Amino acid sequence: MDSHSSGYFYVKSAAGLVNSPAGRAWDPREFGDVQSTLDGVALTDKFTYPQFLATPDGKLQLSYRAGVSGNGRNGLAEYDGARWKALGEWSSATGTYTTAHGTSSARNMYLHGIDYGADGTLHAFFTWREQNSAVMCDGGGITNHDTGYVHSTDRGRTWRDAAGEVVGVTGGADKVSVDDRTVVDPLGPDHSLMNQESQATDSAGRPHAIISYVPGRFTQCTTDYVDDRVRYGRAFHVYKDARGRWKKTEIPVPLNSSQRTHLVFDAHDNAYAVMPYGRIVAASRSSGWTDWNPVHDGAELNAFGEVVVDDTRVAQDGVLSFMYQQRSTGSTPSPIRVADFRLPR
Repeated sequence: MDSHSSGYFYVKSAAGLVNSPAGRAWDPREFGDVQSTLDGVALTDKFTYPQFLATPDGKLQLSYRAGVSGNGRNGLAEYDGARWKALGEWSSATGTYTTAHGTSSARNMYLHGIDYGADGTLHAFFTWREQNSAVMCDGGGITNHDTGYVHSTDRGRTWRDAAGEVVGVTGGADKVSVDDRTVVDPLGPDHSLMNQESQATDSAGRPHAIISYVPGRFTQCTTDYVDDRVRYGRAFHVYKDARGRWKKTEIPVPLNSSQRTHLVFDAHDNAYAVMPYGRIVAASRSSGWTDWNPVHDGAELNAFGEVVVDDTRVAQDGVLSFMYQQRSTGSTPSPIRVADFRLPR
């Protein structure tokens, strides 16, 4: 896709390439011409954050942002095996958000993910980022605030809040906005809340997320987004239980980083949070995901920053696999590695 708040480039392979990779030549001819639309379907000229996802009925969807940071909308497109269709945008940038410090009239929704659960429900956790920095106590922070949640039971056409009330229609006039009752964990913009962290669903279809920020016990006003997260940042596990109640547990391991944590589940619904530097902490389903403990300290990896987890291998192979880059100094190159951990089957 190769874009950030700009146009995009798109290629697709010849039919059957992935089904028989050994018998085909993997060269540019197999992918055809580079396009600036989806086979003629135009989406936006300010395109960012593409994420492909497979629907339970075998279609392919594309989630993306139209617009820019602080003034953007989320959209969906769908491929049925023959042609693409733009389903439209489903979140709104408009509305008024006010704090004790000031007011903002534009924003964008940053998704922690967008994933189908085992029952076919499409889940999306998110945080809002305001355009106007006047909503913060200090200009060194970041305007991210609140953890919200919406879901769809009709393949992303209609969006509902946690209580089941419709809050937005994709491609319609009514879109998910800051004025809707979608917040499941309220937090103001003075705590350096991370955007685009992580979410997952367990085998029962319960939605879970990892969020991270600087708790109020350390400060009520972060003045340096990076430094304050490194010094004081903590990650939290948030989920909706079988009775519809939202539960939240602090993971008792300091971030020691400004970066993100990634959540996965094994076949028994035990949870694993892969933290920056390749550290892994785990919690059991039997505890209600409250007994978070380190299971790998990552020291031997010498990893730099956050790692990239292969969710497909977790689901298909029962292997927690992630890519990381080793630390270096100055402009010295450093290797990119992959670490694999066998999960209980």
